[in-house]
Amino acid sequence: MSSFFVLQSQYEDLARDEIISISKSYDSKIDVKSEPRLVMISSKVPWHKIANRATFARYSGKIAGTFDDITKIELSIPKPASFVCRTINLSSKNIGSSALERQAGGILSRKWGSKVSLSDPCLTVYLIITDSKKYLGYLDRQVRPKLPVKIIKHPHELDMKLSRCLVNLSQLKEGKILCDPFCGTGTILLEAESMGIQSVGIDFDKIMCKITKKNLAANGFDSKVINSGYEEMLNVKSNAIVTDLPYGISSRASVSPKKLIKDFVSIIPKRKKLVMVYKKGLEVDEISKAKKYEIYRHKSLTRVIAVS
Repeated sequence: MSSFFVLQSQYEDLARDEIISISKSYDSKIDVKSEPRLVMISSKVPWHKIANRATFARYSGKIAGTFDDITKIELSIPKPASFVCRTINLSSKNIGSSALERQAGGILSRKWGSKVSLSDPCLTVYLIITDSKKYLGYLDRQVRPKLPVKIIKHPHELDMKLSRCLVNLSQLKEGKILCDPFCGTGTILLEAESMGIQSVGIDFDKIMCKITKKNLAANGFDSKVINSGYEEMLNVKSNAIVTDLPYGISSRASVSPKKLIKDFVSIIPKRKKLVMVYKKGLEVDEISKAKKYEIYRHKSLTRVIAVS
């Protein structure tokens, strides 16, 4: 089964690796093909299972093949009651998208005897144009992820979208256990639980622990939340550690933010999957080999995601 995912232009490397990580959580033997802003995955995993979790995918569906001549396109699928053709131009050229869509729509309508519906189609046919190839894809079902709600927030917390991406980078699937030893108001725990991943939160601040429990309860989740220092993670059974390390006044720690990172990373078991966010400029040798992504916030703050 071949699936396609068209990525948002922002944070393209992060978006690509998120799709690959989700896929690998279900199937370690995936085959990946990639072009600018496009990832194609061949695996046993249904495309919608990946799309349901992905944060930065704009469009997704199944790949039917490639084409050179639009007049000879073939789509070997059951006849839809209605359909629409959409062009996704990822090339460096102006291709006349509207004309291409009308031409493809007319050809398929005559072949299938199906009507074109712009507002509520049963099937969406995608003409994906890159500088090297023209791909034919289709979407036969809508994906509407169930996202958690957060009733109590904090001004310096990690946003929900990026938190979901962090969970996906951990390559955990449903039933596995995630630990966030700096859980704050519980954003990462909420996103994990919403995707069927069990979670345990730890925070030394009693107030934050209470807020986390309220946010979890509002979504019907009952994750364990422990009021303790991050060292408690060593006593928690988990498959991965995913966290946003505090910095500045938010850390309230007796040591510097850089020392906090160094001490934290130094006690993590060697084979434990780690996905962490920290402020750029606080790099330590212990994570020198981690895969990193920079997230620009404003001129005085860039966050770094490290995956190891």
